[in-house]
Amino acid sequence: MKLRTRVLFGFAMIFAVVIAAGVFTVNAQRNQLYEQIDERLTSTPLPPDTRDRPVGGAPGRGGAQPLDDANVSDVYVAVITPDDTVHPAIEGQLLSDLPDVQSLVDDRPTDTTFVTTDGVAGTSKFRVLFMPSTDTSLAAIIAVPVDDVDDTIRQLALTYLGVAGLILLALILIASWISRFGLRPISAMTDVAEAISSGERDRRAEVTDLSTEAGRLGHAFNVMLDDRDAGEERLRQFVSNASHELRTPLTSIRGYLDLYAAGGFRQPGELDDAMRRLHVEAERMNLLVEDLLVLAKFDEEQPLDIASVRVDDMARDVVALALAGHPDREILVDATDEIEVAADRLRLHQALAVLVDNATRHTPDDATIRVTAARTPSHVELAVSDAGPGLTPEEAAVVFDRFSRGDRSRARRTGGSGLGLSIAQAIVHAHGGEIDVTSAPGEGATFTIRLPQRD
Repeated sequence: MKLRTRVLFGFAMIFAVVIAAGVFTVNAQRNQLYEQIDERLTSTPLPPDTRDRPVGGAPGRGGAQPLDDANVSDVYVAVITPDDTVHPAIEGQLLSDLPDVQSLVDDRPTDTTFVTTDGVAGTSKFRVLFMPSTDTSLAAIIAVPVDDVDDTIRQLALTYLGVAGLILLALILIASWISRFGLRPISAMTDVAEAISSGERDRRAEVTDLSTEAGRLGHAFNVMLDDRDAGEERLRQFVSNASHELRTPLTSIRGYLDLYAAGGFRQPGELDDAMRRLHVEAERMNLLVEDLLVLAKFDEEQPLDIASVRVDDMARDVVALALAGHPDREILVDATDEIEVAADRLRLHQALAVLVDNATRHTPDDATIRVTAARTPSHVELAVSDAGPGLTPEEAAVVFDRFSRGDRSRARRTGGSGLGLSIAQAIVHAHGGEIDVTSAPGEGATFTIRLPQRD
């Protein structure tokens, strides 16, 4: 069932409930008023001796008594003799018509009965109480007009009909508004989604008013599509870059193999040198593949081995390993306090080592590198600062991208895979943390890892 149909059905149900409530209220009010009239009929006193059954069957007191008593000014009282003759006993001064009780006389109910009947002249309606005869009393009828009650009920019903009409008009206006400003944009987005699934990938939803839910939905829909296209473009670029990075060592390996097959490497030591170069290219390929596998694992959100980690000790360990590989470099550590954080020790160590290795690769040998571990009220921070050439704003904006342009050029000069900073970012994000870079040309760079404080 379409959304528009469901909305219209819902409005129809609301209107049906309103009508049902009106009918119930009118009937309940009518029954209540008639119950009050029945109580009045039951409590109306009869003139003395009116129902006495005399010998010979004639009523004890015949003839109607016109009364102007306010309590009985609209009351009609009559007795019925055994020969079915109706003898009026009281006729209120306000009565303009008399009840037609012939059907009661003909039926002669055996129990006390309340009925509603028309007047003899047809100008009024009456509520009638019939009291059957007994061994000592005659049958009697007490009646009062119910024209005022019927007028009240009729006026109440008309009022409810008017209210129901206004509600129906309001529902029609609301349904029209929802259809125009709510459902129509959704239908349009449905058409766009179907068109996109059919191959029209450049289609977008038309957004006219961001203040409505449909407008915000359309905007979010378009943003989602743009993000998808951007993600696919990044994936295509990533595959292209990975292919390019793999092609370079493969080309070198194939060249050496072709040269060997053609009878090259005749001079002493040439074959050994070629094998050494093949080994270097194979190591480059192995490094690239391993880095790609690491990123793939983080893309799959594999669980971390979380434990309490002393990041100050970790900073000193990373610096010690870096100095072992670069004994001539000045790599300092500033981590005097004991700082703990909940983290995967091996992965966090890997991320910090990537930042230090990145600094050693891309700064002059005389540039100082400093590793800092500190605690803030909400985070634990690990920072790697260098006094190197720094990054331009354009380079800093893409420095964590996989195979970013700057990374590719540096990778060829320094032997890196171009994925180190991307791996560091993936590790930090997996811990729920953040990583950023602050840099300017000629002023060095500072890479900062921020992890949530350990509970």
